[in-house]
This record gives sequence, structure tokens and C-alpha cells, in this order.
Amino acid sequence: WRVVETDTRELICCVPEEDIRLSVSCKFHIFRNEEEAKQYEDPKAGLTPEQMIRTMKEDLLMRGKIPEDWAGEDVPLYQLGPVFYKEYIQPRAPTTQDVEKAWAKFL
Repeated sequence: WRVVETDTRELICCVPEEDIRLSVSCKFHIFRNEEEAKQYEDPKAGLTPEQMIRTMKEDLLMRGKIPEDWAGEDVPLYQLGPVFYKEYIQPRAPTTQDVEKAWAKFL
């Protein structure tokens, strides 16, 4: 495999095929009927990023996880992001033991 600069055609590097790993990911949405598919594709049916951020901020404020002065629209995402991670993602993430147990079936 050769990596070539598009404009100059200069060879950037060569990689032996045995060192290449290719993966393909497909995400399919399966619907019971056409009406369900239309509902899924309707842009009015989903939440906007702004709505999601507002909803999570309101939840965190109610639970006392963020200061009251963060209620406004001017709080930057770099401040909210770590709290969103700590409150919504980390508690649901698999533990090392969960991952080891899952992989043990295949090893």
C-alpha cells in the first residue's frame, strides 16, 4: 500500500499489506413499516444539540450537581463536558471486569 500526496504525487510512505487492517462498520435502522421510518427521518422528531444540553443542565441543576450560576446560556461546553461525562457516561461505562468477562467467552 502506498500513501501518495494528492497534488504532487510524492510518495509519502509504503506499508506492507500484512501490516494493514481494514474494518467496515455498518449501522442499519430497521423499521416495522414505512410510517415508522418516516417518523425516524422527521427532523422535528429529534432533539437538537441545544435541547439536549439544556435538558441535561436542568437535570444537573435540580440535582445540585452544578452551581446555580451555570443556569444561563453562556456556560462553555468545555466546563459542562466533564460534568456530563461524570454524571451520564462514566456510571454506565463497563468496568475492566465487565470487559474481561465479555472477552473471556472468546479467548
